Amino acid sequence: MSSNPDQVVVTPAENSTLAVHAAVVHHRDFPEVQGEGESPEDAASRLADLLARSLDSAPSDWRREIIERAIMDVRAFATRSRS
Repeated sequence: MSSNPDQVVVTPAENSTLAVHAAVVHHRDFPEVQGEGESPEDAASRLADLLARSLDSAPSDWRREIIERAIMDVRAFATRSRS
């Protein structure tokens, strides 16, 4: 299974001058799960953690595979951005 970091969407935090977080990221397959951080890389790390926590409650094996693929995409995004 290969990762696709282009599935990660980055948006600046609204009114970032007043907010602690400067970036919000989500995976295209899970727009309802968002990671926030001071940078897109930090936000992606938080998003990967949030998605990993949802693995235990995945209702089926195929859903778990989709979540695992999303985690790989998010981690690839964070790694690519830090290089």
